Amino acid sequence: MNAIATIPSILATFIAQLRANAPIFAGRVAGAAEFQAGLRNYNTSMVLPAAYVLPLGQDAAPNDNWGGFQQLVHKFVGVAVELDAQTDRRGQAPTMQFEEIEAQIFASVLNLFIPGCRMAKGSYFTGARYLDLDRARLWYQWEFAIDWQINDEDGVQPDSIPIRMIEVDVFNAPAVPGDIPAAVIVIPTGDPPYPPPTDGPWPEDPA
Repeated sequence: MNAIATIPSILATFIAQLRANAPIFAGRVAGAAEFQAGLRNYNTSMVLPAAYVLPLGQDAAPNDNWGGFQQLVHKFVGVAVELDAQTDRRGQAPTMQFEEIEAQIFASVLNLFIPGCRMAKGSYFTGARYLDLDRARLWYQWEFAIDWQINDEDGVQPDSIPIRMIEVDVFNAPAVPGDIPAAVIVIPTGDPPYPPPTDGPWPEDPA
């Protein structure tokens, strides 16, 4: 089984953290499906303010490991907050809650580590922006990023001969061309029977 099957949900972890540590929402934290339904149907199913955890996309650094696969993926998560603007259609009244909301969101998910040993550092804040305003609601979003490590175990496992470690201790090895080599290391890479190790004098230095 690949390691990817056991990775905890980043979005579910964000939701759980907000429900536990942001009392201003009183547990009213949902996911992307509820967020889209609220925008389309103009149907607020939760008392406001409420929060929605959204996947914002991801990008990745190149794989620079010539001997395998190791890549850093930047995953972006948004916390969209729905505020009540019915008493002030200009949106001024709900914006007075921004500092309190931001402080509680930071206390919930800023510097958050997701279990699984995939992160060298915790989640970090990347910015915030206004989403929408109508006669009843104001939408605002706080955005975070997670640097997530993926490696060979997450992908296709090709048939190969695993090489765990090669250790050779050679003392007083001859370094003169024409002498017998001090050691010969053979790594079988094909199907058996494997070819015998090279035997004979060290090749002449073409230089």
